[in-house]
Amino acid sequence: MLRQADSTACKLTARHADAPAVFSFRWEDFQWQSGVIGLLVLLAYANSLGSSFHFDDAAIFADPYIAGPGFGWGIFRLEQTRPLTYLTFHWNFLANGQSPLLYHWVSLLLHAANSMLVLALARRYIAPFAAGCVALIFALHPLQTESVTYVFARSTLLSTHLALWTLWFYARGKYFGSAVFFGLSLLAKEETIALPGFILVWELFERRRPKSGYFAALFGFAALAASRLFYLILRAPVVPGVGRVRGISTGHYLLTQCRVLWIYLRLMAAPVGLNLDRDVPVSLSLLTPWTTLAAALTLLALLVGLTWLAWKKHPEAIWALGFFVLLAPSSSVVAQADMAYEHRTYLPMVCAAMALGFLLERMPRRNLAVAIALLVPAMLAGTIARNADWYDEKTFWADIAAKSPNKGRSWLGLARAYGDDPAQARQYLERGLTVDPRNAELHTNYGIAMLVAGEPAEALAHFQRALALTEETADRWNNIGAAYFRMNNINGAREGFQRALNLDPCSFNGRRNLMMVYSHQEDPHAVWQAGEVPSTCTMIPSQSNELEILRRRAGQP
Repeated sequence: MLRQADSTACKLTARHADAPAVFSFRWEDFQWQSGVIGLLVLLAYANSLGSSFHFDDAAIFADPYIAGPGFGWGIFRLEQTRPLTYLTFHWNFLANGQSPLLYHWVSLLLHAANSMLVLALARRYIAPFAAGCVALIFALHPLQTESVTYVFARSTLLSTHLALWTLWFYARGKYFGSAVFFGLSLLAKEETIALPGFILVWELFERRRPKSGYFAALFGFAALAASRLFYLILRAPVVPGVGRVRGISTGHYLLTQCRVLWIYLRLMAAPVGLNLDRDVPVSLSLLTPWTTLAAALTLLALLVGLTWLAWKKHPEAIWALGFFVLLAPSSSVVAQADMAYEHRTYLPMVCAAMALGFLLERMPRRNLAVAIALLVPAMLAGTIARNADWYDEKTFWADIAAKSPNKGRSWLGLARAYGDDPAQARQYLERGLTVDPRNAELHTNYGIAMLVAGEPAEALAHFQRALALTEETADRWNNIGAAYFRMNNINGAREGFQRALNLDPCSFNGRRNLMMVYSHQEDPHAVWQAGEVPSTCTMIPSQSNELEILRRRAGQP
């Protein structure tokens, strides 16, 4: 039922009328719509529950704050930019260790909750049936699979959840609650930092006076998050993968993103060829590759057209602009090592779906029902099929290697997946070095394969090559030390392990291996000293126990 808006209602639904309208929120209708959406999300992602961990998921358990005991207060430290997300990982670890099932359940439930929040938000501005279609598209679109099935992308799901509450409270005129949830979203993932920009666009194109206190709070939280992030980037001992990426300038990244944005738009319209590790060549100029200029010009024309329509108070244009605003943190001037990731579209997809909703609302109800009846099974099939690619490491990396054969990381991942088959893994590493001979990680892993094969001299050559290609790290010197040790060059091994500790006093592998060298030399005093872990280091319990055992074996001098 259509009702007249009260004085606190958001005016985004204005359609060239002086008195905008807001749709009433009937709990009974919302219940059955959200129930259907929940069941369909479960059906779409049921086959993801048995998936293994992938890609950066291993980093979860390498973090001693996640794998340690206790509530997890230590996670809230300056060095951790996403403490809320990591706190949920910690609770997952306490609940069932490293079994992936519960981690996937949390992701599935978060996505279902987000889909219901999208439904609630859409029902405030769009007719209920069209709002249900918006939520279904958001919930079932195959482009969402990376965010839901990839465990490490939980930061995207959680930050979006909190961002949706930010929008919901803002739409209801509850500005304090909106500001609080925005601040919390930044603790889940920093990419929601553009949300105040979208809300400001919302206000300006509705030609209302922005509430100064509210926006001061939003932009204050955003400034704090940005300052903290860039402080950590600048003081990081190694290239962090964002902000100061080796070989990718701000200008080149921005030019490349003009093409990447069209990839995202194409995937929303036709989600075919989904790929976690997409091979996107860097744009070195407007004509290298030549598609850069075409992409930039058409993107500019699109943004100008949307801005004009938004100024004319077309709500779908305002939400469409929001899609680009929310993508700005990852698709603008802040260079990142990876040109494109599909999970970066998860929060912006809220705006895209809402923009589409205003267009769907204009369709005859019968035609819209037929369209959504055809679209839902197609989206379900696409999502289920894409989840099958994520089943285990072998299916996952085989899919990536087939779609990105010229990326060294594709073959590196496939080689790691075949760790139980050294001969096959070595072939994949050789294939990777053929297409990407300057990939330090490929040289490192090939060196490790040579160590396992009993060829330490060749392993040392690849470890040294990896060190020459990139910055010094504790792991690289630890590998060099291991190769020297296998060659019975004890002095070289000791120097390698010591240099690893000089770079990172908290390096478990470097410290353990240095202790083993001193044990080999029968020097208990040196073993005892090498085993003294600085108080500033935090290690997972199993690592601390192993170092203590080595000290006991040597005996206290």
